[in-house]
Amino acid sequence: MELCVPLLWLAVVVPEVANGLAHVEAYIKRNKHAGKKKYRPIYHISSPNGWVSDPTGFAFFKKQYHMFFQFHPYNGHWGHIHWGHAVSINLVDWTHFPPAIVPREYYEMHGCQSGTALVHNDYLTLFYTGTVVADNETFQTQNLALSGDGVVFQKYIYNPIIREAPHGVGEFRNPRVWKFRNTWYMMIGTTSREGNGKLILYTSGDMFNWKLDGTIAESMGDMGSMWENPDMFLMDGQHILIFSVQGIKGEGYRFRNPYQTGYVVGNFDYVLGQFEDLEITTSTFTELDYGHDFYAAKTMLSTDGRRLLVAWLGMWGSEFIESKDGWASMLTIVRELRLSDSSRLIMTPVREMVELRAEILEDAWYGPGEMFIAGTKSFELIVNSSAIVSYVGLVFEWGIDGRLSIGYHADHAHVSLDRGGPDGLRIAEWAPNGYIHWRIFIDSSSVELFCGEGDVVFTSRIYPKKDIRVRVSGDTQLHILQYRLRRSIGHNNKRPTKGRKRTRISNKFKIDLTD
Repeated sequence: MELCVPLLWLAVVVPEVANGLAHVEAYIKRNKHAGKKKYRPIYHISSPNGWVSDPTGFAFFKKQYHMFFQFHPYNGHWGHIHWGHAVSINLVDWTHFPPAIVPREYYEMHGCQSGTALVHNDYLTLFYTGTVVADNETFQTQNLALSGDGVVFQKYIYNPIIREAPHGVGEFRNPRVWKFRNTWYMMIGTTSREGNGKLILYTSGDMFNWKLDGTIAESMGDMGSMWENPDMFLMDGQHILIFSVQGIKGEGYRFRNPYQTGYVVGNFDYVLGQFEDLEITTSTFTELDYGHDFYAAKTMLSTDGRRLLVAWLGMWGSEFIESKDGWASMLTIVRELRLSDSSRLIMTPVREMVELRAEILEDAWYGPGEMFIAGTKSFELIVNSSAIVSYVGLVFEWGIDGRLSIGYHADHAHVSLDRGGPDGLRIAEWAPNGYIHWRIFIDSSSVELFCGEGDVVFTSRIYPKKDIRVRVSGDTQLHILQYRLRRSIGHNNKRPTKGRKRTRISNKFKIDLTD
């Protein structure tokens, strides 16, 4: 899989930017056969080579969806973070573009971390966190880059737009930027001087000059030591505040992962610059996903009014078996959000996922103990029970002892996913309405389970070494419809548009061409 925009064209636009991108593309071309395909997904965004983690921005620009993500191109481990870039017209078929942001030495020593992508005045604008080293001290800054064509991004010459964290603040990253009426708002994840997670607010009249405007929300003491990757949006008259947390202690089957991503429902007061529940506790914080591998969710509003979400399909501290082959991890499929009558977020696969259905492989009822061979490593299952009994289960098996179990336990009113091992079990409360309905996506080394209408979701990595056998367990028949899903990543190497002309950006933005 190669980057889709010829570097000759990039060199005509901005020679300095092309030099940095040329180094990345040359490395990928030299190593394009090194990354083994054993566990590589075919319909999730991953990288040709290198490490992928948090989505950094998600926007719609010039009739295309743009997905950005943390990307270290040189091996399958965290490193000097670039902004990877993929583009789609339908949210399921994605084409890799050159990295949108390439870090500079010294000024962005640890790379360019997650932030926001938005469209303003016909420019696709990226806000990101950089790491500066000066006088033997390391500190984080907030920065900006713009593009008139959605391909070549040029950094603001007066970066950083926020040069340092407020006094007493520790970590200081992941700006979430939006405009309300005539004011720009920037929410940043931090660690307070007391060592608790906290979100702080900046405001601006022009998107370039910012002033500190207080605290949006903070931990009461049981909500971890660092909040990052914040997001906020209005849905059905209520504000949804999503963020990721480091350091929450587990509570039974809640908060089982090293880090968590969840949300709080309430109202944001634009006069005070605060969320109504300023002090947040674990009792008001709800996990978005109950699987092993879900972090750093990012949302956007589509042109047809849907709130779309994507996240990192990974977790800090995971093994990442594929990293020895020069690549690691992936993003989730795109999902749609809605708010239930009980003010809980409902999460379903984006409706365009049906476009990946290539053929039906199974369409039958299976009784307890009956099984079939999946026949492919990338597929979708739609599972329905004839009734709710004490236990409804489905087991995926491979090799001698590889196993993934999904089950609903009526006596305990919960659903579980167990991938084996000492920390393989995940459980969530769930009350299905009359029968079991599961929608399951497996893609080589990942599973995404949607229960009911998206009431509960599990996302986890798995590593099947052989053909997958699917077996019904429990006490009732299950109707199983299986679709083979086609490849949708990196299959199109054409230029993104025809007849592209040289891009020029207004001088008022004072663009930095010294990458």
